[in-house]
Amino acid sequence: MYAPLTPLALILRLNTELFLNCVDGVDDAIAVRRVTERANSIAFLATHLVDTRHYTASVLEAPLPSPIPQAVARARSLDEAGPLPRMAELVAAWEAVSAHLAVRVERLDATFLTQPGGAFPGSDGTMLGSLAFLVQHESYHIGQLALLRRQLGLPAMAYLLRDREPGRRGA
Repeated sequence: MYAPLTPLALILRLNTELFLNCVDGVDDAIAVRRVTERANSIAFLATHLVDTRHYTASVLEAPLPSPIPQAVARARSLDEAGPLPRMAELVAAWEAVSAHLAVRVERLDATFLTQPGGAFPGSDGTMLGSLAFLVQHESYHIGQLALLRRQLGLPAMAYLLRDREPGRRGA
């Protein structure tokens, strides 16, 4: 892996697990609940995160078709969204896009990462800067998921990593 990319790859890996930890024990009835009239639900944030990971794969020129309907993907709040996918579908889609993205990130090189990227806040205008913003954006929403689960009466999110590679132990 291109060395400057290692910290972002580690955060993506951590975020993969934190998302799963945030939705652990969240059934479809809990997922659609709102803690206030203006707050988004866990289901909406999870949908947005799945779609954003698909967008990140596209930005990195490795698109994977998103299972999220366009009408829902374009919604900026729960009030704009149509019916949301079930939690089991979101978890399966998260696992699939996360595995796909992990492989793509592993293969990125300096030539690709230094070429012009999107105009994201805080980005230096390179593909690496674009990826950095997208990883930060994802981390922000995972924090929201963690807060919502507590506000809905569930235990705090755990910083537990699953063993995904033979010979490696989770933390």
